[in-house]
Amino acid sequence: MPNAKKAATAKPRPLDAIDLRENSLGYRLRRAQMHAYALFFEMLGELDLSPARLTALSVIASEPDINQATLAQRLNVAGPSVMKLIDALEGSGFIRRLAVANDRRRYSLVLTASGRAVLQTLRERHAAYEERLASALSAAEREQLMSLLQRLLP
Repeated sequence: MPNAKKAATAKPRPLDAIDLRENSLGYRLRRAQMHAYALFFEMLGELDLSPARLTALSVIASEPDINQATLAQRLNVAGPSVMKLIDALEGSGFIRRLAVANDRRRYSLVLTASGRAVLQTLRERHAAYEERLASALSAAEREQLMSLLQRLLP
C-alpha cells in the first residue's frame, strides 16, 4: 500500500519529449512566417493590402487578361478564396473585370491605374523588405533556404 500512496502524491512529469518549440519544423516555419508578416506590415502596411492581395495583384500584372480560374491555379487556392481576393481588389479599385468576347461566363482581370501605382510602390520597397527579412543570412544561406523551402512545397 505505500507505493499506491506515493504514486497518488507524485507530481506529474512534463512531457518534454513533445515540446514542439524545440524540434518542430512546422512550428519554426510558422514563427518565421509571423516574423515575415510583422516586417511586411511594418514596411509595406501603408499600402493597406495583405500579402495575399499583393501577390494576386502581381500575378494579374504579370499575365495580361488572366481569368479567375487561372489566377486560382497560379495562387494554388480554391475558387471561393480567389473570388474573395478578386472582390477585394476590385472593391479597392485596383483591378476590374472585363467580359471575354464570345464567352459570357468568363472575365479577364486587368489592373487599373491605382493598381499599377500600388505595384510601383511595392516594386520600390520590396528589395528593402527582402534585405531586412534575410539580414541574418549570407547570400549563399538565403539561396540555400529558398531552395530547401521550395523542396517542401507540393
